[in-house]
Amino acid sequence: MKSIYSLLLMITILFGFSSCKKDKETFEEKLMSGTELMEVGSKTGKYQFDVLSNKNMLLESDVDWIVLDTSELEKGKRKVVFEVQANQDDERSGLITVRINDEISKQVLVSQESGKVPVFFVSPNGTGDGSSWESPSTFHAAMEKATTGSTIYLMEGTYTPFKTIRNGDSAEESDKTFEINKNISLIGGFSSDASIGAKPNAALYKTILDGRLPSGKQAFHTVTVTAAKEAESQVYIEGLVITGGNATDRSTNISINGLNFSRGQGGGIAIGGSQVHLKAVEIIDNKATADKGTVGFAAGMYAFGSADVIMENSKVNNNTNTGNNGGGVWMHTSNLTAYNSQFNGNTARGTAGGVHGYPNAKIILYNSEVNQNSNTSYGAGLYLREKSTGILVNCLLVGNKSTSKNGGGAVMLYDDCKIDIISSTITGNEIPGPGAGVYRRSKVNNLTIVNSIISGNKQDATSTDVDAYTDNAGIAPIIKGSAIAGQVYSEAGSVVSDLSFNPATMLSAQYVPMGVNNPALMHGLNGSSLTTLGQTYNPVLESQINADKNGNERMDKIMGALIK
Repeated sequence: MKSIYSLLLMITILFGFSSCKKDKETFEEKLMSGTELMEVGSKTGKYQFDVLSNKNMLLESDVDWIVLDTSELEKGKRKVVFEVQANQDDERSGLITVRINDEISKQVLVSQESGKVPVFFVSPNGTGDGSSWESPSTFHAAMEKATTGSTIYLMEGTYTPFKTIRNGDSAEESDKTFEINKNISLIGGFSSDASIGAKPNAALYKTILDGRLPSGKQAFHTVTVTAAKEAESQVYIEGLVITGGNATDRSTNISINGLNFSRGQGGGIAIGGSQVHLKAVEIIDNKATADKGTVGFAAGMYAFGSADVIMENSKVNNNTNTGNNGGGVWMHTSNLTAYNSQFNGNTARGTAGGVHGYPNAKIILYNSEVNQNSNTSYGAGLYLREKSTGILVNCLLVGNKSTSKNGGGAVMLYDDCKIDIISSTITGNEIPGPGAGVYRRSKVNNLTIVNSIISGNKQDATSTDVDAYTDNAGIAPIIKGSAIAGQVYSEAGSVVSDLSFNPATMLSAQYVPMGVNNPALMHGLNGSSLTTLGQTYNPVLESQINADKNGNERMDKIMGALIK
């Protein structure tokens, strides 16, 4: 018996040794990098890329202006983080090497743009070097030569993209786009006979970026902003019309700077992780469709990847999604602050006809309009979802319409969202379900209404202008100095029992409170009180809060977006 046990033990040891030897022989050391090229700006800034290895890694750079955060990384999926120093001279490059042994390594080329800041002049059919109005270049040629801080001036006319997006498919014609991959300024509105010192006039000299290609196809995105965020830098776009894009084929992506730009998101403009300022820009008549592959989202503008967007005197109007969610704007884990802007006449066959924040978006609108948008599901006007927040100051939300009984005509909150509606007017919105003015649904959604009129909306007979689904019904909104449906709330937040509001007789056709004994003319907040309120926010709400949508100073206690 003892000999049998000894034999079995020997066999077990031999088998184990053989198995370990086999495992050792078949173990393959692997190293992968998420990119081979990093294009970085001329200013000091931090960047990163992904690596994956089953062994610990050593890192090194061959130039002193690339400073690595560490020289070693443990095995697994890791990020190589590095800082580049400011470049004052010509374009330069350096290598970052990631190594696991003497035979296996990956190199990433870091290309830093020139620190020189040239200015360019372009025209729709330019053939020159872009050094003057007498020798204008094409947009794409100027973009190639531009560096951080450059300005590109655009002559009036219609421009069509002819260059494929970085990392795109040259065989896919719709991958052509106006790609803005550097933090530069684009200014349109110059006349065809412009000379040095000319001033732009975008209203008179229309400068149009059109995604409709000569073949009849359309660009997935007329404009694509891929510029990385850099301290004290931004993409500035002024005086341009962006039109003719068709977001479709949403299931396919193009990877740029570690972000996936879906071909089906943002027919007019797609913004990935950039800081962008739009002034006097019109994003109009773009589409999202099922023309190719998976139906698209966000016909007008799509921003994602922690993008920060400022809009000033701009429009996102008349964009159409024929098969899915998002007609006008979609902010995905990104921030939008808009002043004196319009989000009107957009359409979605799904949710979010006008403006969508989902998820983790922050949307602040001053003196702006979200009017006449339509859809077939939640949130025809402004739809906040999944931990998104909003602030409306001096805004009009009028005439938004949904064919769905789900709820939410002008404003919809869904899944832990929050909105503050200040000195705004929400009327004339229509839905066959509940809450054509404001509707809250799913989880906790916080609503504050101050100095506003939310009345005269049309919803299901069992509902009212500000309503909530059963899961929000016990969460009372904060309402102060406002008219909600027929009720009037004092500045302290209580219902004034002997007062009532009738939008049919107390609001003019221009949405200005009018008439004798109108509580909206006497029981709101004046400019001083609103300024004090604005100071309680972090960051503080801007000075527009003490005037109305048209800039009229709020001397009296008049509710709503317009006082005259």
